[in-house]
Parts: sequence; C-alpha cells; structure tokens
Amino acid sequence: MTEQSIIKQIGKPAEIDLRKPKAIGSTGFYLKSFKTKNVETESLKLDSKCNFEKRTGGILLRANHSNKLNAFPIPNENIIGITIKRGKEIIDPFFLSPMWILLKLGVSKLHARYFRFRLHEYSIDQMELNIETTDYEMDFIANGYLFERQLSFFENLNFGNKLKIDD
Repeated sequence: MTEQSIIKQIGKPAEIDLRKPKAIGSTGFYLKSFKTKNVETESLKLDSKCNFEKRTGGILLRANHSNKLNAFPIPNENIIGITIKRGKEIIDPFFLSPMWILLKLGVSKLHARYFRFRLHEYSIDQMELNIETTDYEMDFIANGYLFERQLSFFENLNFGNKLKIDD
C-alpha cells in the first residue's frame, strides 16, 4: 500500500506539538489473533510485530512478519472498540530492600519497581490489546512494563467511550 493511498483513507501523520508533546506512535505489539469479517480483505500472519501510528483521520497499523511489511489503515469511524488490559502484578519486596524502602516512603510502584534486587520482588504479566473494527477483530500482546505509555497513546487518540481499560 502506497503512502498516497494511506493519506486518502486516513490522512497525514499527526503533527508533533513541541509545547505539549504527546505520543504519535505505539511501541511493538505481537499479533495473537486476527479475524476478518470480509472474505475479500487481506489477512495478517500471527506473531507479526505490529506498531500503530496516529493519523489525522484514524490509525495506521504497520505489521512486520519475516521482513514482509504490511500497512492497514483504520479510519476513526470504522473503530467499534479498543480494550487495553494491564497484566497481573506481583509485588513482593523483601524487608529493607531498596524497593521496600521506597514503597514505605510513598514512592509509586511504577518507579520503585526499578530498584529491586531480585526478580521475584516485582513482576508483571504481559498486557493485552483488543481492537474491533467494522472489518477486523485483532488481539495483541506486549510487555506489561509498557502499559502506562500505551495507555497514554490510546487515550490521546480521543476515542472517548470506545476505549475501555481493564486494570
């Protein structure tokens, strides 16, 4: 798909406002399921590495599987719902560890988790993303540590009640 045909369908890439910077792209997701509602439409291979790009009239899904690149424009009006789910967290710092001390001092677990000594002190499962459009239903997974950044990206898309967050 050429850049001109993408621009016709969902517009140009979002502009960056240097005074109020916001994410215009997502980090990497892995495609775990792809269901198409039209038989004629193109399909994506499972386990493709996928990224989303904010456009003026929608989002662009870029997928890479074995160096074969695909682009799927998704207009705003075709999006039925987006659900993003945080992975299960396990917080178990040991007595007087740096993470334990920071948590007792009131530091957010999002910052304190980087000061652990042992892996069992903090872990988070992968996050899940589901996007349902008029043509497709897609499920993705990504590293759970990236949840907050991805949440801010999808909130900046201004989909209102189409965006659901499962904590």
